[in-house]
Amino acid sequence: MKWSEVQMDEHSRIIIEEYCRTHKTKKAAMLWDLLQLSYTFECEPDDDYALFMESTIAREKNPELKQALEELDEFLFG
Repeated sequence: MKWSEVQMDEHSRIIIEEYCRTHKTKKAAMLWDLLQLSYTFECEPDDDYALFMESTIAREKNPELKQALEELDEFLFG
């Protein structure tokens, strides 16, 4: 599935942006990179990012953030 075939809810982007602004962690930095990539479409994320998203989603306790991360994952990796 191509990026143009998938829509990402703007609310999900806002949730992830808020998380990144309020947390100064490696997780937040990587999520910020992926979020920026979702806006620019300059290149496709590599396998390391896919593994990061998979493990991050599996460990996420906040249901709202988890849903937003799942949308980002679907948008970027199909």
